[in-house]
Amino acid sequence: MAGERNLCDSGLNNEIKNRYHSRLLYRSRTGTAYDRSRSTASLRATSGPAAAVSEVVNKIEKTDAQWREELSPERYAVLRQSATERAFSGKLYHNHDEGTYQCAGCGNTLFSSATKYESGSGWPSFWAAEDRANVELVEDRAHGMVRTEARCAHCGGHLGHVFDDGPAPTGERYCMNSAALEFTPKSEG
Repeated sequence: MAGERNLCDSGLNNEIKNRYHSRLLYRSRTGTAYDRSRSTASLRATSGPAAAVSEVVNKIEKTDAQWREELSPERYAVLRQSATERAFSGKLYHNHDEGTYQCAGCGNTLFSSATKYESGSGWPSFWAAEDRANVELVEDRAHGMVRTEARCAHCGGHLGHVFDDGPAPTGERYCMNSAALEFTPKSEG
């Protein structure tokens, strides 16, 4: 389609492409590791390396009072209470600058502008995380449906949800709240 970026020809090296073609690991709210092949509804319990996913990133722990003091009311609602900002209202939805996206709660690097795309959903969307170990995926059964929630693996902040309707090469759409993210432009030079 004219005007659309062909993600397979975007200059990403084969190592990055292969990493995101591989199966992703999930962790439920109870700590059980899961292996995800393609559908977010088809979770199968696994053993072995899956158990180490959340242990790769150092976890930070703060009290609710500390989070309330550090975060704006909007960011607190999204990151700590799993709220969702209104569609098309986030400051990063139309951001097309080159750079990286970090967790607004702790600064953990989550996404790159190289994987951001226009999904039309109303929220910033990415087809892959910058480093999969920095994003924890958990089963979310809230609101009478089964979805995959994305959380910061460092601070546990709610980022958004992951859906299996994204573009190649992953077929995934990380649908994130702008309030959960900070953007750092690519430095010149």
